[in-house]
Amino acid sequence: MKENNGKKFRYLRFITTVVCLLGIQACGQSSHPSWLKPVPDAEAVGVFHQVQRGESLTSICRTYGANLQEVAELNGIEDANAIQAGQNLFIPDVSKAHSPTPAKPGAVAQAEIRKWSGQFIWPVSKGVVTSKFGIRRGRRHDGIDIGAPEGTEIKAAADGTVLHVGNQQQGYGKLVIIRHADDMITVYAHNQENLVKEGIKVKQGQLIARVGKTGRATGPHLHFEIRKRTKPRNPLYFLPKSP
Repeated sequence: MKENNGKKFRYLRFITTVVCLLGIQACGQSSHPSWLKPVPDAEAVGVFHQVQRGESLTSICRTYGANLQEVAELNGIEDANAIQAGQNLFIPDVSKAHSPTPAKPGAVAQAEIRKWSGQFIWPVSKGVVTSKFGIRRGRRHDGIDIGAPEGTEIKAAADGTVLHVGNQQQGYGKLVIIRHADDMITVYAHNQENLVKEGIKVKQGQLIARVGKTGRATGPHLHFEIRKRTKPRNPLYFLPKSP
């Protein structure tokens, strides 16, 4: 009987873990999903493609079977017609051994690159973007860095629930992670101090932390991420034009 109870417990724990990982429901304060913790400068998986004369962003993405919006966000492309011959584009999730499938000749209609605004606000009202989203020195940079004086207020970019408050001493230092509507996630890192607790609901614009340089940081700044579940998105495609 005890053995059966043990199996039942392990099974229930497994199901709970799966539910948490899928983001189907909010996990308890003591069991936040560990996969939500950001990883500084994670390995960039993909290849660089040098744009050839006559290629378009659409034809390049079609050649590699890549998502145009994702490629645009990774490379900071806001206008699909603005790419130029000789430009290097990072194509994610493609191995170096991959043989691209040549795009069929003929005109290729450009797909629209989407931008969203209105859902999020800048978490720091006065600051300068010192490092953008994308590939940095051959590594992933899953957010933007906003330089600001130490102690500057950090505010919630949208209404939500605090998923995690912690300290990655060798990475992003003191950080706050908030879940929003539609499975959107925001991450605020390198904080001087965190001013909220896990499980509480916050309003857009509410003070949640202060800018610092904790963890692996050379100076005071906020590392800010926006994700769709676990997928990092380029914050500059979701935020208003300037802080």
